[in-house]
Amino acid sequence: MYSHARYRATLETPVGFRGVGVHSGNNVVMRICPLQSDDGILFKRIDVPAERQFVALAPEHVLDPVMCTRITNEYGVSVAVIEHLLAAFRICKITDAVVELNGDEVPVMDGSAAVFMDRFLNVGLKYKHTTVPVLTIPDEVVVRSRGGEISVRPSKTCKITVELSHERLRTVVGRNNSHSFRMSDDLTDIAHARTYGWLSDYDTIRDRGLARGASEDNTIVILEDGVIKNDGGLRHEKEIVMHKCLDLIGDLCVLGYDIFGEIRAINPSHALNNLFVKELSNNFAVDRIGVVDCGAVAGLSA
Repeated sequence: MYSHARYRATLETPVGFRGVGVHSGNNVVMRICPLQSDDGILFKRIDVPAERQFVALAPEHVLDPVMCTRITNEYGVSVAVIEHLLAAFRICKITDAVVELNGDEVPVMDGSAAVFMDRFLNVGLKYKHTTVPVLTIPDEVVVRSRGGEISVRPSKTCKITVELSHERLRTVVGRNNSHSFRMSDDLTDIAHARTYGWLSDYDTIRDRGLARGASEDNTIVILEDGVIKNDGGLRHEKEIVMHKCLDLIGDLCVLGYDIFGEIRAINPSHALNNLFVKELSNNFAVDRIGVVDCGAVAGLSA
């Protein structure tokens, strides 16, 4: 038997956050409000005219996913760095909410999903009588790009394995380069895994207009010899690969429905994650009862 589809849920009460945008460096105020309708996660830019404020979550709305996932609407209004927040929603089983922002970036907080998750669990959830649409996988699907690969094959639940084989990471992660989990597991450790980067790359990335809000308060800083610069080091021996798990969980939320399949991601990135999501979205459609059945599609690559 397949796992049962989960019930939709929203927050009991609104919850607010303040923080810095990791790329823009701007201070951000964010308020997340309950949504009683089954419209999923809606982003609302309160700093733009009313008719242009809403940015819906959809694979076709993903724009240039470089070092984060960014979505945009028909007016060019966008919201970036949505992946950690989306992962927190998924881990907490929240399916419907309105995310109000006074800027174009979700605050990075401590670089993980932990602050979001803790606040959501503190205010509580309101469950609905409707369920989340599910995609079931009858045949393997594979997407490849730039040294990375994501595949999914049939399974009666959702199991995910992430592996990192980048040479540069070898001295940092050692044998802690892979992690497997089911979406039904306790994912607290994954939620606490922070984003990371190399100190030697910082100036180059800043010159591209990115990482202007990055610091040791929200990023694991790696030195060229593999030493972690942050006081206290890593939160978990698998924190690096676990953060890649967190990013993948968040990016899969862009799809808008759950997946029953065994996913294997080798060297995932936001670009590859979103390519995978778009391939699934382009090839499969939700039927009237909310269950997606794929045709036989294999070997997709880019």
